[in-house]
Amino acid sequence: MLISRQALVALLLVAAQPLQAQLSGPPSGGPTGQFLGPPTGNAGDFLGVWTLTWSGPMGTNCPCRGTLTISVNSNGDLQGIWKTNGTGATLTGSVGYNQDVWTGRFAQPDDADFPIRGHFRLESRGARNLTGSYQPDGTAIPFSWSGTRQ
Repeated sequence: MLISRQALVALLLVAAQPLQAQLSGPPSGGPTGQFLGPPTGNAGDFLGVWTLTWSGPMGTNCPCRGTLTISVNSNGDLQGIWKTNGTGATLTGSVGYNQDVWTGRFAQPDDADFPIRGHFRLESRGARNLTGSYQPDGTAIPFSWSGTRQ
């Protein structure tokens, strides 16, 4: 059986094309494969006044207590004032996609004797509880904190 030159060229062109039915498309969802549905939390659950308890470095007589007042700043990010027995700190940052995790930076004012700066993570556990951690710059491990709505 002889194959014409045109038929042979057509057969080679078809064979050289990738088989589209065998190629899978990109995974559904985000980079982790998690479905990107509507947010499951509510950023408004962070707003208000919270009673905080936190751990700290050795020798700080912790667990310590204070308050955290959270509002929305002019940029639309959350801003908190973390009041302790000493100089308080300001927290700023954004809420994650699911609106149940707030991350950002904290800093004491520069007029404090030894201002502390660092980063934090707070997770809303419903409308009445927060859990998370904070880590001052220059430290190797984070410290835990939790809050209940006042």
